[in-house]
Amino acid sequence: MIFAAPRCWTSTASCGARHAVSCVTALTHRHTSLWTGLITALGIVLTLACSSGKSVDPGFDIDQMSPAEIISRSSAALPGITTFRFGLAHDNGNTILSNGIAVSNASGTVLVPGRYTLDADMLVSGFFVNTAVTVINQDSYMTHPITGRWQLLEPGTSPFGTFNPVSLVSSILEQFENPHIAPAQASKVGSYVIDGHLPAIALKSLTSDVDETAPRLNVRMTIDGSSLYPVEALITGRVTTAESGDLVRTVRLFEFNADISIEPPI
Repeated sequence: MIFAAPRCWTSTASCGARHAVSCVTALTHRHTSLWTGLITALGIVLTLACSSGKSVDPGFDIDQMSPAEIISRSSAALPGITTFRFGLAHDNGNTILSNGIAVSNASGTVLVPGRYTLDADMLVSGFFVNTAVTVINQDSYMTHPITGRWQLLEPGTSPFGTFNPVSLVSSILEQFENPHIAPAQASKVGSYVIDGHLPAIALKSLTSDVDETAPRLNVRMTIDGSSLYPVEALITGRVTTAESGDLVRTVRLFEFNADISIEPPI
């Protein structure tokens, strides 16, 4: 469609200021709908231009999610993880396994669903020892604490028989209670930091000797703001009767979906 120029447009150059104002006023009154349409169209174009650099899921606004929904979505994201590495550290004590062995630090790799490796520093009968463990489904291999040689353990004899990193992370997220945003000083760029509580039974994949009457554990969970994968959990409190009430466990997860292969060591 072609719009004919109004007479006042062609004569504005030869008009004085008063005539120019009259022309603009007349044009505004005569073409209100036209101007409204143009302004609306311009607004739409600018809006699209400003948002063209963002990838937004129309289903939800991640910045507006509640702490409970962040925990829920992190739990839902776990099936997307095929491999990861992990670390376990302690302050004010150690994790006590069901056979009385105290684990001070541990690290390892996981190939979901049923394979993992573990390198652990332990206190056994008053002596510090280091041992390596490989679990492939129902088979457990462990190095001898003195000779360092690998051995295939009889079923049910591994000191890490209940340890399962995948179940541990899943249980923490599923049993997370009273989630709320952590204080500002605990915030981390690019992550959600959420405080809450856990029942002791949530750590049954860490040790089987759980005291279910133990007070609720305090937990601070850090979740990656992009993938929603859990990357750290600080858990304060005892799980067994042999542990200290101010024990702090730090569980870290990293290198998700890396190229990891876990095979029998012998």
